[in-house]
Amino acid sequence: MASSSSSEPPLTTVYWLRSFMDRCKLEKNGLNFTDLDAQLRLAVEGDDKLKYHTEAPPATPNARSTTAVREVFETYQKESIAVKNVFIFSMEPDLQRSAIKMSTGYEIYTRLMTMFSQVPRIIQYEAASQFIALNIKEGQKVSPHMLKMIEYVETLKLQGVEIPEQLVIDRVLHSLSRIKGYVQFRVNYNMQNLKTDLHELDKMLVQAERDMGLNESTCKDVLNINAKSKGNFKKSANKCK
Repeated sequence: MASSSSSEPPLTTVYWLRSFMDRCKLEKNGLNFTDLDAQLRLAVEGDDKLKYHTEAPPATPNARSTTAVREVFETYQKESIAVKNVFIFSMEPDLQRSAIKMSTGYEIYTRLMTMFSQVPRIIQYEAASQFIALNIKEGQKVSPHMLKMIEYVETLKLQGVEIPEQLVIDRVLHSLSRIKGYVQFRVNYNMQNLKTDLHELDKMLVQAERDMGLNESTCKDVLNINAKSKGNFKKSANKCK
């Protein structure tokens, strides 16, 4: 049976993963499980290691199994044990006691998902409700508002909720309806049948804010200046008479 080179490290080089998990200790109440899970997925996704804690192990080889099948199983076993140890290391003692009895990283991960599944549901609900309810305030600049909207959309994506892009754009444009200038922007956007993502739309709205003086505090200042200027003009005109 062919074997991998002894100089080649195992797919899961535990050092970096252990260092990462040590900075993200899983609390016994699981409140930080969603954050830890999202960061772990980002950390391992590019190295094809995610399967060792999110995918069930392959079937145990039998006498008829090919060499390739046996190698896949053996690699999975070796890597899964490494992942299991990292998971156990990253937990608080109360969670470690139950996890240490499990055989694979996948089994631990599945158990954690079951235990703390309500936490992602709460995060999903909060992000969805905020995305639906949030509207720009009088005097608020558009960029911070857009950043909040983008944050809610990305949070929902992390929770596996994909909102159709056009629906996202429509909701964002509607969230600006309290400011009259943005209503005209929305009409123009839809009339021209523009297709943008959220970040492109953000840039367009920031430019519109500059071009049209849509920031409420700026508008008030401009109105006050205009009123004073008109008053001064009338006084000057009277003096001339």
